Amino acid sequence: MNKKMIIGASILGAFALLALGPVTSTALHTGHPPLSDLHQSNIAPFSTAAHWLGTDSLGRDLFGMLGWGALGSLSVALVASFTSVFVGNLFGSISALLGGFVDNIMMRLVDSLLAIPPIILLLTLSTFLTAPEFTTRLPLLLCQLLSVSSSSDGLLPLFTVIVAIAATTWLESARIARSRVLSIKTEEYCTAALALGDNNIQLLRRHLLPALVSTAVVEATLLVSDAIIMESGLSFLGLGLGPQTPSWGSMLRDAQVSLIQGNWWGALAPGLAIVLTVVSIHLIGQGFLELRSARVHAHIHGVGLKAR
Repeated sequence: MNKKMIIGASILGAFALLALGPVTSTALHTGHPPLSDLHQSNIAPFSTAAHWLGTDSLGRDLFGMLGWGALGSLSVALVASFTSVFVGNLFGSISALLGGFVDNIMMRLVDSLLAIPPIILLLTLSTFLTAPEFTTRLPLLLCQLLSVSSSSDGLLPLFTVIVAIAATTWLESARIARSRVLSIKTEEYCTAALALGDNNIQLLRRHLLPALVSTAVVEATLLVSDAIIMESGLSFLGLGLGPQTPSWGSMLRDAQVSLIQGNWWGALAPGLAIVLTVVSIHLIGQGFLELRSARVHAHIHGVGLKAR
């Protein structure tokens, strides 16, 4: 690991540990987001030992809210990014494997969606998924399919945000997967598998998808930063997670009034958390690329020395 990867991993690890507090307390049935206390509203940072990051306009402890916001934002970003990469890789692999007319139709669909600005596509999907006609019917359907009680309806905003982000970001993964599969399926082991009687589904399951795993994991990891920004933007606009699921974006939305009144700390904490998390992920990505480039260069240099 180089310096960039170490710094990025350290920052990201700190926020992951911050998110573990709510996870542990929830598992022990003792945890809930900080409660409102208007008598403690807008306390400045480091002015009291009980609230060393201060409180927001509703009197909620900002450090506690930052932990719950980390849980909401990071969990949504992780699930959405890995879902997006899985769907994109599966779609691109099938397109490349089938080829011909079907491949042209599938990739023209991807090109058409890529022509739409991502922010417009994200807002359109979010508005559709949060429409009353959708939100009144889907919870009942989900409860019937999952055999759970109607108390699980609170998961609906979480589901809609994940779907909206994944549906916006899978397109590039599909193009990358298609180009890789077009190259991989001409390899000798794939040709031999087809000659030995494997059909397209078996070839996809046994050889093509496993070959994409390493690239897919890197794609999903780097996509987490985009997903965090998207979730924060949706929550800030009121199209994201519900009030029962705090996130950094909803904290920014709640801090608007306080910011106008001069209470800057309510917006600084979640804003800084978003910036640091995104920067840490990009540092990890840059460090990984530099490390990989150095290994390739060393390998080529070693081969050149042997040839001499």
